[in-house]
Amino acid sequence: MYKNIVFVLIMATCHLAIAQDNSTKSNRKIERENIECCDIWVPSAPNDDKPRVLLIGDSILKGYYEATTTHLKGQAYCARLATSYCVADPAFMDQLETMLTQYEYSVIHFNNGLHGIGYTEEEYEKGFDKALKLIKKKSEAKVVLVLSTPLLSTSDKDYLNARIDERNNIVSRLAKKYGASINDLHSISKGISEYYKDPYHFKKEAITIQGKQVADIIEELIRVK
Repeated sequence: MYKNIVFVLIMATCHLAIAQDNSTKSNRKIERENIECCDIWVPSAPNDDKPRVLLIGDSILKGYYEATTTHLKGQAYCARLATSYCVADPAFMDQLETMLTQYEYSVIHFNNGLHGIGYTEEEYEKGFDKALKLIKKKSEAKVVLVLSTPLLSTSDKDYLNARIDERNNIVSRLAKKYGASINDLHSISKGISEYYKDPYHFKKEAITIQGKQVADIIEELIRVK
């Protein structure tokens, strides 16, 4: 298992280097945060006796990942791509392609919306559309698009919540365009301040609710032939 994970990480690093080289060919400055991260995890990598699903997201995904896999134990293997890179960043596309070319998936559960605030919503939509085209090209998986979780409402965060709302509207439009399902993780957390441990992340109670909702949607899809 660990050899497969190392191989995928090496491939992701190589693709990232290529993306950075190619970025110099564009006039658009690549927007990067002070720290960027990419966490790839593929359990039971050699096995194909159960459906494999791919969970794409960021640190919010890392929060509910364990709860989701617990609910799906014995039914599916859950790989994850938890990345801080925005869909508008060319490096994200290379990370995604690496995951799509290494494994086959029954379901892809896709969230990207809290990072890359330096990109406009027009750029975000263009990048998300490109990612979905790549998924359709490389995979026969059923696709679930996720409405991003809100930030804890405070005077200095509400303008970001407005951006998240705009991006969630884009995701909803793209779900209709590509015939994808929607998982609304936004509404189950909005306005419930006791769920948060900081402006972005959630306490165990909320994580448990999120993980079960993710698992329920995936469970339903892997049962539909």
